[in-house]
Amino acid sequence: MPPFKTHQGKPLICLTNGRLLGEVKDIYLDAGLGRMTAVFVRQEGLLNRKTFAVDRAKIQVLGIDAWLVTTPEAVTELGAIGGADLFVQVGALRGRELHTDGGTKLATIDDVILDGDGNVIGFTLGKLFVQGPLAERKTIARAAITNFGGKDTPMVTTMAKAEAMDAPAA
Repeated sequence: MPPFKTHQGKPLICLTNGRLLGEVKDIYLDAGLGRMTAVFVRQEGLLNRKTFAVDRAKIQVLGIDAWLVTTPEAVTELGAIGGADLFVQVGALRGRELHTDGGTKLATIDDVILDGDGNVIGFTLGKLFVQGPLAERKTIARAAITNFGGKDTPMVTTMAKAEAMDAPAA
């Protein structure tokens, strides 16, 4: 599967009336970085910024050329989507460091790799600090990550697990 970046800019089309609802700007993942939970569409307002998104449950098809949405009312304020305060925006993951459990810096996260249902199956790696199979593939399987870190803390993996697991093709 291709990395998420290849989906950016795709139109969000309503199935009921064929109307263009917006375009895919970014996506939100659940707190465990396991699946897509919403699509970031736009922000509005100069002083009172409002973020608008589409809940993943309202997206029928993650197509090659467009993503198909169930109803025109699917674009809503992010806060109206249950659990939105725990969502992680993919744009915020870019640049997050990946370390071994021993503390060796391996790489930075560049993007996520989704399957056809919106589940995260791996990550593409940006800046690499090591050589070997991980550096050659430039991807790591989600299952190889033992700790997903946080805003100021790195993701963690064991080197043996990262190199042994089949990484998704980007």
